[in-house]
Amino acid sequence: SDQQQTERSSSMGKRKLDSKHPITCIVSGLYAGGKLAVARALLKELRSATVLVGDPAAKQALSTKEVIEYNGETPKLPHGLGNVVVLAHDLAQPSRIAAATTSGGRAAPKLLCVIDARSFLDEWESVDALPEKVREAGKKDLRAHLSDKKPCEILAECVESADVIALSHSEAADADELEMLEAMLR
Repeated sequence: SDQQQTERSSSMGKRKLDSKHPITCIVSGLYAGGKLAVARALLKELRSATVLVGDPAAKQALSTKEVIEYNGETPKLPHGLGNVVVLAHDLAQPSRIAAATTSGGRAAPKLLCVIDARSFLDEWESVDALPEKVREAGKKDLRAHLSDKKPCEILAECVESADVIALSHSEAADADELEMLEAMLR
């Protein structure tokens, strides 16, 4: 399957979805495609949600009318919103977004990290920096909190703060890679 989930917290999976108890989900990771797939699945499950995106391309890719691009360092949640799905900027610090979206009596957000099974192990072990073009663009973007970090450091931040980890493209990884990933991420 395209999305396998390793849950560190079962509270999200078992929580009843209703309008009396809106949830906030923050979807993080380095790859927009995987985050979009998870966001689409969340939107289908939630049936109604406002989506805040840190990337204009994500706004265009989602086919829902309630998509708002945030341009500040972190998204601001207007009062009275029901369910909210935040698609974090690829270089955003998920814990910073979580802190900013916890207000007004809302329950703490659930952090979902999407990783690419095809490349995670290589990036996790790599000491390479982000490409210069990406670093320079990130320095000019308030949403790119981690633009000065290496991909392995960004992945570590996302994975360590996650309540749920979703593996994209798991069908492209062999059984040994998937077993190693599962052992690392538990």
